[in-house]
Amino acid sequence: MDSNRQTRLKVLLDDYFLVIAVALIIIAAGGAWATYSTVLSPGSHIEQRSVASWNVSGGFSHSGTVVNDSLVFDEGDVRNDRMFYITNSTPTLNGTFWFQLGGSSGNATVSTEAYIVDFAYYEKENEESRNIQRRIWQDRRPISVDVAELRSGETKNMSFSVDADRLRDRKRTLHQKHKSLYQVADIRTQVFVMTEVTGRVDGYPVNRTFNYTLPINSTMDYFVVSPTQTPDEQIMIAPPTEVPNQPGTLIQAGSIAVLLASLLALFGLIYGRDDDWFDVSETKRTDIQHEKLKSEFEDWVSTGTIPETDRSTIEVESLEGLVDIAFDSNRRVVEDAATGVYVVRDDGVWYQYTPEWSEMDGTDAENSSSDDNRSDTEKDTR
Repeated sequence: MDSNRQTRLKVLLDDYFLVIAVALIIIAAGGAWATYSTVLSPGSHIEQRSVASWNVSGGFSHSGTVVNDSLVFDEGDVRNDRMFYITNSTPTLNGTFWFQLGGSSGNATVSTEAYIVDFAYYEKENEESRNIQRRIWQDRRPISVDVAELRSGETKNMSFSVDADRLRDRKRTLHQKHKSLYQVADIRTQVFVMTEVTGRVDGYPVNRTFNYTLPINSTMDYFVVSPTQTPDEQIMIAPPTEVPNQPGTLIQAGSIAVLLASLLALFGLIYGRDDDWFDVSETKRTDIQHEKLKSEFEDWVSTGTIPETDRSTIEVESLEGLVDIAFDSNRRVVEDAATGVYVVRDDGVWYQYTPEWSEMDGTDAENSSSDDNRSDTEKDTR
């Protein structure tokens, strides 16, 4: 580091000693807190971690009993799990929903509700080839309710029945009332089963709801029961668990480095102040101030020699004010190389700024001003 920069640094440290010391103390305090919270006591946080799992299974079975003889069926025949049922022969669909609670141990209250749901279904592929699916409206009617206590591994069955004639008549009525709507939407029907499980499984509390559907499409002469996939539901048990924090090595090292660096800097600052490291002579301080002032206004100042002449002089308090005058009058500021005085001449008036380091002291300035005034008076008298 050259002597000029070293001097400027000393002046800076000396002038702003208290501010720099306070800043280092704050940084050291932050480094101490970071070191404590990442190295000495990193703490912990809460996570949801899976510790076990349990499962449920559910599904449908259905059948229709023939109510009259025909060329195809005999009265009393039972048709099981068919896709097609003839409405006149088997007007009622008898269904069973079964539900099994899994897990190695536990018991729960299983509340099951079954509904017939009618809805208008809209499906269209837009310009971006994305499939849009909407239910424009829906209506549901309860058909069965059941509540049972189940242990792990047990299965509960709930029966329900669907009147195919009623489905057909309702569909016909809806179509007549909302015919224009059904030009873009389909009327669909399904058995919707909602099962709520509340209790304890494998020692952990559970409260979950599972939904199952059985699609039914009724026409004039038959109704179709679509197959429904009801895969096993695997539920992970993830209670809140306290997990210790593990800050990275880089974070820990950074915290320690900030603490040590700020403490060393603070110690060096205090020791240097006590050992007079930052003492700078007034001459050097003046030189630094001079250089700083020149660099700040170097675009407006030229160095030259100001002749000794009688002149009317107005003393300006700062170089910045003198530069403003030069800007307004479209003039240059001239620094006298011999005295260090800054001058702007405008219409016979000399605007002058005399810095502290100028070789023209206050007495000389006053005498110069008095001489100027005296000369003006003598001129007037003559």
